[in-house]
Amino acid sequence: MNLHHALGQHHTAPGDVAPLTRPARIVAPDTACDLIDEAFRTDTDLTCLAVRPRPEDEKRRWGLISRGPFMSAMAGRLGYGRSVHARRPVSVLTDWDALSLGSETSVAQAAQQILTRDRASRYSEILVTDVRGTDEVPAAGSERDGACHEVVSFLEVEDVLRALAAELTHKALTDPLTQLANREHFLQQLHSACVPTAGPSSHVVVVYIDIDNFKAINDGYGHSTGDLVLQQVAQRLRTAVRPEDLVARLGGDEFAVLAQMPVSSHQPVAAWAHDIAQRLLMHLSEPMHVAGRTLPGQASIGVAIGAAAIGVDRPLEASVLLHEADLAMYGAKAAGGARCAVVDGTAAPAVTTALAPDRSELQDALDDGQFELHFQPIVDVLTGRLSSTEALVRWNHPARGLLSPVAFLGDVAAVGFAANLDVHVLHLALTQHARWRAEYGSGAPLHINVNLSVPGLLHPDLASMVLAELACVGLAPYVLRLELPEVATTAHIAAAAESLARLRGAGVGLTLDDVGSGAAGLAHLRDLHLDGIKIDRRFVAGMLSDERDLAVVRMLVQMGCELGVAVTAEGAETQAHLDALRQLASLGPGPGLHVQGYAIARPAPAGQVGASWLARAS
Repeated sequence: MNLHHALGQHHTAPGDVAPLTRPARIVAPDTACDLIDEAFRTDTDLTCLAVRPRPEDEKRRWGLISRGPFMSAMAGRLGYGRSVHARRPVSVLTDWDALSLGSETSVAQAAQQILTRDRASRYSEILVTDVRGTDEVPAAGSERDGACHEVVSFLEVEDVLRALAAELTHKALTDPLTQLANREHFLQQLHSACVPTAGPSSHVVVVYIDIDNFKAINDGYGHSTGDLVLQQVAQRLRTAVRPEDLVARLGGDEFAVLAQMPVSSHQPVAAWAHDIAQRLLMHLSEPMHVAGRTLPGQASIGVAIGAAAIGVDRPLEASVLLHEADLAMYGAKAAGGARCAVVDGTAAPAVTTALAPDRSELQDALDDGQFELHFQPIVDVLTGRLSSTEALVRWNHPARGLLSPVAFLGDVAAVGFAANLDVHVLHLALTQHARWRAEYGSGAPLHINVNLSVPGLLHPDLASMVLAELACVGLAPYVLRLELPEVATTAHIAAAAESLARLRGAGVGLTLDDVGSGAAGLAHLRDLHLDGIKIDRRFVAGMLSDERDLAVVRMLVQMGCELGVAVTAEGAETQAHLDALRQLASLGPGPGLHVQGYAIARPAPAGQVGASWLARAS
């Protein structure tokens, strides 16, 4: 697996639509339809044509002829379309209200216009115009209308959605200061690297790097200088590793490298890992020239080697491997810094490794009631009224204590138990909501949000199971809001389309979770009939300090209003977040903006959700 390429080689997607455009063939509005028909039939790669503005059109609007609608019109329902339209001017079959954008339109703005446009008038192409001076040369391959001095090209709708998905995904996986992978993406890739494979497995090596005396740099020269140091460290790390290695900023002045030793290498893995650490140490030890100052380069490095890959009889766990590298780094720092320490895994492990659960253990845990729910409120950001609660699963493990979802959901999915857990969580959530309804009546929340995993989404009896659970506890379908995973692909959604249509037809609400965290969400916004979307917490958390995060949140709020779906901003941690979201809530009419996060309340067991909390329900 090429870990470096998993992050797109740290390149960002284009900010505007211009790089995505293709040259447009231009025709006059009085061109006969039979000539256009011949052009489409002889050139199978021709998808659309731009039609010059009609002389009588004062607005000078360009028109669009798209292959599919045009060929359908020429065929006609009874096969007489060509007889009717052959000699007519193409202007009669032209879409004069086609979506037309300027070349400087951002990808996000283009996607927003696509998704909020009436479904009946959505074509697969968009016209793009670029007004130029008469002495300017048009872009290569584009065509210019001599009278209007416009360069005309076109976009594929799918290209726009893919580009925006790439931007959002890149943002979700990237540290904004250094453009390295962020902690979450590093852990995802480390977890994937630790999964056993059928063939020969390579040794997994984690390198943990901490900049020595970084606090003194921040305190003495200011955080702006500290940021420049971090950016220079990031660049040196990129230079020192192979293209297939993954470099990440974990937070503060802590960095990490994930590398896999080639299976074909005959070098001892401990020596190979030590060479990596020494190479990184050499690059980081050079003096740094920052803001007119020369600062010493110094770092402490810890290295951990995947124990499972070198013969130790224990499974490889990503979080433990990272922790061992962290401990090794602190050992190097305690020894004076500016050095590296390697834990090769053949000695006693630095921490105790918990065995990954199998299906039988998970089933026993489910039967014993070890999986429990905590509930977090979702409130209207303007009124503060409680509209829903989200059910969040926890594992009260007999040996490891109360585990958050991050600690076990990966293992649950790996052994094929995710759909079973989904059914159990749904039953617990609906049962608890029915209790609140019985105890508090109209004071209880109107809705309950329950998450679906991808396997749960694909359950063949999903609709029947959900409706049966609702009937069993005596709740109306509208009470339930199923949160669909943003990581589901378009193929997953297509496979579940019948179940989702049946659920929505019965009144169950469908909400798309974590919008912006993956590449498929924009296609889901286009293809699904949704009742709500939830903005990924990364963008909400960063909106106070990063204009790009704020722009994404603003765009999704506006898009939700125009699509007529409720928007929930996850991850509101402070009063400042609430204040900023209240300002965005006034952007337009619609189902409104809701908010969820520690600024409202932390998730709590049902027994700690008291009457005063529920009294906020709308």
